[in-house]
Amino acid sequence: MLTKKQKRINWILVAVLLILSIFFLFPVIWMLANSFKPDAAITADMNSVAAFIPPAPDGNFFENYVSIITDTSFLRYMANTLFYAAILILLSIVVNGLAGYALAKIKFPFRDQWLMIIIMLLIVPTETVITIHFLIIAKAGLLNTIVGYILPLIVNPFNIFLFRQVFVSLPDDVYEAAQLDFCGPVKYFFTMVLPMSKTVVATVSVFTFLNVWNDYLWPSLVFTSSDLLTAQIGLNSITSNENTTMGQTLAVITLVTIPVIIIYSLFSKQIVEGVTSTGSKEG
Repeated sequence: MLTKKQKRINWILVAVLLILSIFFLFPVIWMLANSFKPDAAITADMNSVAAFIPPAPDGNFFENYVSIITDTSFLRYMANTLFYAAILILLSIVVNGLAGYALAKIKFPFRDQWLMIIIMLLIVPTETVITIHFLIIAKAGLLNTIVGYILPLIVNPFNIFLFRQVFVSLPDDVYEAAQLDFCGPVKYFFTMVLPMSKTVVATVSVFTFLNVWNDYLWPSLVFTSSDLLTAQIGLNSITSNENTTMGQTLAVITLVTIPVIIIYSLFSKQIVEGVTSTGSKEG
């Protein structure tokens, strides 16, 4: 039971955090409010409180968004990215989940050494191996293909480690009971292990989505066809166009930001629990 002093301190902390959060939200509020304005209004309101207030709704309220949607292929780029993310989420759960389960529950030669290698790979930046990935994909003739884009992104050491840390705590007697019902390892993994590990599955799904959504370097190397480009490449091409107005720039940035905010808002609890679990399991 909290004392009155502890409750008072908690309320003060909440108030301070709310005030700080408002300061951090100022850029987002400014971006959203000005995405509905023409350039002249953005410039006129720049040094006043009006910069954080959207204009009164009228016939041109969504003009910047309409022009981005109708005059560019940005919706196509967003749809491409969502499609790639959906495929990679499914493959990441299956491949990295099976690898994590093997490291946690199956005894095989050099298992601990493999785990150490995976842990060491966590400190290797993606940029150091991206050249190797590109050369392999180019030699295989998979440039400018969806397969060439997806293959190097499936296996992720961090996701494997997340799965392993959660799976290592699962009770062995559940598998022993499943064996009595003639349930093999693969069936047990999909019907028992994954349903019991919803938090880490959600965490891996969110991280995979965010990685795909925010990735610019790898798709810019693999894709040359405009029909396959992703949201970040589309964002760069639109904002770097000298004919794009400031309002349109803010509108397209808002469109890119909204899915990230929605996903993180819906699954922030699972992200925290999933990351925390990596350090709370022994093994």
